[in-house]
Amino acid sequence: MDALLVMDMVNEYIYGEKPLIPIEDREKLIKNIRKAIDLAHEKAVPVIYVNSAFIEGDPVLKIIGHRPQAMKGTKGAQTIAELEPTSKDYALEKRGYDGFWKSGLDELLKKLNISDIYLTGQQTDCCVRETGVTAAQIGFNVFVIEDCCFTRGWLRQEVAIRFMKACVGKIINSDDLKW
Repeated sequence: MDALLVMDMVNEYIYGEKPLIPIEDREKLIKNIRKAIDLAHEKAVPVIYVNSAFIEGDPVLKIIGHRPQAMKGTKGAQTIAELEPTSKDYALEKRGYDGFWKSGLDELLKKLNISDIYLTGQQTDCCVRETGVTAAQIGFNVFVIEDCCFTRGWLRQEVAIRFMKACVGKIINSDDLKW
């Protein structure tokens, strides 16, 4: 069974003071993810939102420069309005880059009998990649929807996609979704 994962499409990273997605690219990214979500809903494919929701003292905050961001319980850690989960979707909070770390994602995927995961979201070279690596290592078939993922800088995006193609799973576009 398939599941669509939406990674870190939260207010702080998309519309915050220091957005991680360049303004000129975010509209296209949001539109493409919305298309994938709508198709998943139409075909009864589970949609799982996996968002950063850090708490003071989380090790990842040291890595990212001690700047509080996407803190649990804040508007910044909430999914953007354009992609807001429905009551049938799942919303998980993660406390590091990897969507499996301290989020309950593995347990949810097992409960739903998921074998194939489709990744969307932002930072392709960080949270999307780390989640994909873990998913592949623990036995899931991973599909990265390239036009539904983005990171700051074309070179970082290209390197991340090449890495995932070689080491994680299959790279597809939203037009390839055949649920």
